[in-house]
Amino acid sequence: MSEEIENKPAALPEEGQEIDPLIEQLKEKDDRLLRSLADFDNYKKRMAADQEQFVKFANAEIVKEIVPALDGFQRAIDLAEADKDDNLIKGLALIKRQILDGLAKFGVSEIDAVGKHYDPNLHEAIMKKESKEPEDTILEEVEKGYIMHGRVIRPSMVIVSKTRLRPSDFGGQEGEK
Repeated sequence: MSEEIENKPAALPEEGQEIDPLIEQLKEKDDRLLRSLADFDNYKKRMAADQEQFVKFANAEIVKEIVPALDGFQRAIDLAEADKDDNLIKGLALIKRQILDGLAKFGVSEIDAVGKHYDPNLHEAIMKKESKEPEDTILEEVEKGYIMHGRVIRPSMVIVSKTRLRPSDFGGQEGEK
């Protein structure tokens, strides 16, 4: 048996005969491996971003439940102001401020509305009133709105201005009816 092995010359492929396809296969597998690694890296980044968003807005439902209590504090403050009860006003305002400061630590802030231009992404118009203000200026805020990390938790309920239409706006004269 050892004679058979020794007698057979090693058959090496001639240059370029079988090596080129093997090199191509190796390159393809290397390319697929690099792509898989890149895909996995992108997946990890996407999952980390999703996790960050989840953590950022995990408290949104709790905030939605607390916001009506802030409305109640504001109504109580308004009633105390009508009765001119300074101690009660100070106490209620202090509690409201503490709640707002606590919410601010979680990225919650009030939407500034009165005097601003109406933005349907931040405000919900419940009525339009004639006014000398420019069209779509917020005249009154009926209910405060809140944002959490740039996302609206509750839009502001507002009253928006509309300009008074005159007959001249329709091509008629000021005195015409």
